[in-house]
Amino acid sequence: MYKKLGSSGHRLSDEVTEHIKMLIRNEHLKPGDKIPNEIELGRLFGVSRPTIRQAVNSLVSQNIVEIVRGRGTFVSRAPGLARDPLGLEFILAPDLQISLAEARLAIEPGVARLAAENATEKGLNKIGECIEKMREVVHEHRIGMAIELDFHRSIAEASCNQIIMRVVPIILDSILNTYADSNPTIRDHGVALEEHTAVYKAIAGHDADKAFSLMQTHLKNSHERLVRRKSDKAS
Repeated sequence: MYKKLGSSGHRLSDEVTEHIKMLIRNEHLKPGDKIPNEIELGRLFGVSRPTIRQAVNSLVSQNIVEIVRGRGTFVSRAPGLARDPLGLEFILAPDLQISLAEARLAIEPGVARLAAENATEKGLNKIGECIEKMREVVHEHRIGMAIELDFHRSIAEASCNQIIMRVVPIILDSILNTYADSNPTIRDHGVALEEHTAVYKAIAGHDADKAFSLMQTHLKNSHERLVRRKSDKAS
């Protein structure tokens, strides 16, 4: 899997970096896998520890691997996907919340359609688990935005589309970052649970058109609730 490196006109650290990327692309190394330490990598590649250190630092800067203090170096859960790659944190919160809601309305109904077409049993089970957890939150009269967003995240994963599986979480993570300003109510969660359950049933029934329509309705309602809360807050 690892090979001795020779002179190719490139820096040896760059060669190490590219070889490790290749191992991840070819799934010889998978997200969450631990990679050998500096000494072992140096021996495997036939290069010095400073060369390995440069390569690892480059991989860390690209979020391809992450160093866990006291445990070692691991392949990142989403290799190559930087935190906030779209720079959303620099958009003023009120404008960001509305923009995120509009973006979701444009994107996620299509994601639900794909999930209805492509979801595996494992993917459906994950969506169903989110529904059950959300039901517990509503039953206990708590507010839990994270589980609502996990439901949408699980639908993105069920779409089995590698681009969607990376893009949608970026939007959802940004919603969590502005959560404190959105002021959802316990009643909002109850309504969302009903709408989520309907979307889940459509996806589980592999009814793509219905999944699209129900997700669109859910996100329209969510957008309207957000606009209403902001208007009430401003008045």
